Amino acid sequence: MKQLFGGWTFSRIGGVDQVVIRNGDDIANLGQLDQKLWAVLAMPTRQPLLSETLRLLDADGAGKVRIPDILRAIETLKGSLASLDLLFERNDRLAADQLADEALREAFRMAAKDSAIDLAAVDGAIGAFASLPFNGDGVVVPASAGGDDRAAAFIADLVAAGYSAQDACGADGVDAPSLDRFGGDLEAYRAWREKAAAFADLFASEEEGRGAAALFAGIEGPVDDYFRRCRVLAMAGGAEAGSELASLIASMLSRALPEGAEEFARLPAAMPDASCVLRLDGPLHPSYGKDIAAFFALASKALASPNSVSQKEWEGIATRMGAYRAWLSEKPAAGVADLSACYSLEDAAAPRSLIERDLAMADQAEALKELRRTLLLKRDFLRLLGNFVNLDEFYARKDGVFRSGRLFLDGRELELCLDVNNAPAHATMAGLSSIYLIYCDLTDKAGGKKSIVAALTAGDADNIYVGKNGIFYDNEGGDWDAVITKLVVQPISIREAFFSPYRWLTKTLEEFAMKRAATAESANMNTMKGIAQTTAMAGKPEAKPEQVIPKKIDVGTVAAIGVALGSIGAMVTSVLGLFFGMGAWMPLGLVGVLILISGPSMILAYMKLRRRNIGPLLNAEGWAVNGRLKINVPFGATLSHLATLPLGAIRLIKDPFAEKKRPWPLYLFLAALAVAVAAYFLGWLKPILGR
Repeated sequence: MKQLFGGWTFSRIGGVDQVVIRNGDDIANLGQLDQKLWAVLAMPTRQPLLSETLRLLDADGAGKVRIPDILRAIETLKGSLASLDLLFERNDRLAADQLADEALREAFRMAAKDSAIDLAAVDGAIGAFASLPFNGDGVVVPASAGGDDRAAAFIADLVAAGYSAQDACGADGVDAPSLDRFGGDLEAYRAWREKAAAFADLFASEEEGRGAAALFAGIEGPVDDYFRRCRVLAMAGGAEAGSELASLIASMLSRALPEGAEEFARLPAAMPDASCVLRLDGPLHPSYGKDIAAFFALASKALASPNSVSQKEWEGIATRMGAYRAWLSEKPAAGVADLSACYSLEDAAAPRSLIERDLAMADQAEALKELRRTLLLKRDFLRLLGNFVNLDEFYARKDGVFRSGRLFLDGRELELCLDVNNAPAHATMAGLSSIYLIYCDLTDKAGGKKSIVAALTAGDADNIYVGKNGIFYDNEGGDWDAVITKLVVQPISIREAFFSPYRWLTKTLEEFAMKRAATAESANMNTMKGIAQTTAMAGKPEAKPEQVIPKKIDVGTVAAIGVALGSIGAMVTSVLGLFFGMGAWMPLGLVGVLILISGPSMILAYMKLRRRNIGPLLNAEGWAVNGRLKINVPFGATLSHLATLPLGAIRLIKDPFAEKKRPWPLYLFLAALAVAVAAYFLGWLKPILGR
């Protein structure tokens, strides 16, 4: 009975319990970890990082890595490495005694130049092995034939005829399927050639036959039409039946005839003959008469006389031409026709023997590839587990295979950026993340284009707007021009939420003031236009303007306005009286007013900040996230960086273009003093002073 592993350690990361991978035993026993406790259930292989390793793990080529793929890789690593603790080295370097598989050790000896190997050494060994005449890929090239010149020529001719496969070194050669395809085509070609005897009495060669078939396709209809007309003329029993055709020809002779005139289509191949004979030495249709003569010159073997064709002869020729064209259409691949004159099926024996010798090296080639896969997994597998079993790469190292780079925008750096490959899914799920999101279109110097989404998790968004430009640096250091195309507005911080009502009020007042100023400017402009028009019309008789009767203000309206203003004044007086009546508690009253104004937005921001979650963004890209992956305020502050002066920097305070400052501290002091004096004389300070 299999013993269950119970030595798991969990930590609270991203709002959920996530397993901690401490050593090789934890990795070896991941198959026993409840899948409900894995951070991710499936990950697309298309990621900005580790894409090669992810494709390696995607055994079925479905485009996603799932938990069974991870567990299969673990079992493979158990048999390949002496200890899974080696994965914690996070590099692509191995020594011979760190390998547990004998085939991998043999591959190590092939690739090693010192006591250890890395990916670069194995890639070099794979390239050198692939350049050998026999490299285990089942493809042989002309050089593989050694001193067998006929075999080398046969392989080269097969490649030239299209029976080729690519060798591991990139050269063209042949493999077993290529030889099978050639053998099948050769047999089919020989069977096809045997049918040519049935048409030997028609044409002297296949080339003539192909030319005749092309001509026949163009004349078949006109010649059939000619013999039909002959039969009609024979039924008529007299030459006068062709009078209408003679009239048509006479009318055509009376004017110029451009190429393709409509009358040509009404003419027969030749003047109909009641004896149903087509005279080849007589006048023929001006458009296709030459083709008729050329065809029957090639098919002269089927004619009793080279100068005439009877209806019976034509019908026999037409029947055989149908069979001949069908035979031509059945011709196998064109390349085998040339090869059949030089080679036979027996010539394929030598390349097949070479292919068998090549395949005998397949185990060594596969061992080198498996060694390379082992090195890739040694370098990347633990990092991959930190993006799959848990999200340690993201939360502990602020990394992650889904992160595509950094966005610099408006004096800040945004670290959490993801590629957008499924824009419709983002449109549905982006709002569920409760994160302030900035969608950008990117363009590089070579004209490449893609889209990203960046998370703004600290600071404010006062100067962020659609159309704003920035610079994006991908994981390889390449730079892209970025332009904002869409914003998903969400709270960024409690501090930002505190000031948001005042920003909104300031913005509203500014807009109101701008509208009033624009209205006043428009009224002034209209007045100036009126004055100018009046001046221009001076001395001219002017139309009597229609008298405008000013509207009277209703007494009830005046009374209602007065009542409203009185109520507002009474409310303001009551509030001020209550506020100043608090005495020493007046500062607390001020705090209460601020909380009353900013409290709702702060509460809403607090609720949304607690729900910030990158899971919906990953889900939009095809991930199967197994829970919430939260971004709280402290962690979010580490993902967005504002511009700060470096340590040790010296700031020159004097600004030659600074605006003239007003003595606001003095103004505030005088205002406070005036309030204190008024409070003293109004008696508001008596409870404080005790008299």
